[in-house]
Amino acid sequence: MAHFEVHITEEDRAEIDGHPLVPEPGQSVHDAVLDRLQQYAQERETAVRATVNEGYDAAYFVLQVHPDGSSRVLDPDEVQNEVPDADLPDLAEPEAPAEPAPRPVSAIATAVSRARARATGPAPAPARADLPTEHAERIARINALATTGRLDEAYAEAGALRESLTGALGADHPDALEARSMEAYLAHLRGDHREATVLALGVARIRCGAGDGQAPAEVARAAAAWQRIDDDRAAFVHGRELLHMWGQLNLRGLLPPADAALVGQVRRHVDALAEYA
Repeated sequence: MAHFEVHITEEDRAEIDGHPLVPEPGQSVHDAVLDRLQQYAQERETAVRATVNEGYDAAYFVLQVHPDGSSRVLDPDEVQNEVPDADLPDLAEPEAPAEPAPRPVSAIATAVSRARARATGPAPAPARADLPTEHAERIARINALATTGRLDEAYAEAGALRESLTGALGADHPDALEARSMEAYLAHLRGDHREATVLALGVARIRCGAGDGQAPAEVARAAAAWQRIDDDRAAFVHGRELLHMWGQLNLRGLLPPADAALVGQVRRHVDALAEYA
């Protein structure tokens, strides 16, 4: 697995394997690093890892990033000695993406949302008739597994559905996003709050990057999962990402005033973790 060295200074400057990384206008240095690592993963069609050193005195952590943009902090016992790539290409800065057009709510997105709701609430109306049979059957199976308490199987099926939709439609397609959101919810039900946070952050990151009106709600959901993480290092890293997302939403005028208390709570906890480290 390709492994990179990332250095982020206290002045919010970044280098990857010695190559300076310049964020796009309005982009945080952390988002720029994640985007670049995702680009490397997409080129290799597999996950990549990066040892991230943030600040001169900060402890490092190892981040794994997948081609679809999902990422997680690795436990120390997961990290193996790997040789960094010697032939890392000197890539040009990516162009800023065009402003996306509004996307309609699809049949799959609707059905996935209903399936997620069934896990804790009464059964809603049947899914729309134009839902593709293949996906309707998979969603019905996930729903049946979840409602009967077979959460591990439901989670595995949801992950397979998300991977299928991401491969066919792209990670930012509404169907793929809803499938990832359902997978995050099932991870939460299983008690895997770290994975729930990683998955929820993946949804929030894409919606924030697109200026999607649903972005604030997705960030809040990610924060709810984040609050249950019991790993201080992972909580610090993912908490920083939450704060960066809220900062971007605030710059765009998309941060609801009602979220201010949650932002303050997360900021205080992240600051406490930084002092502890």
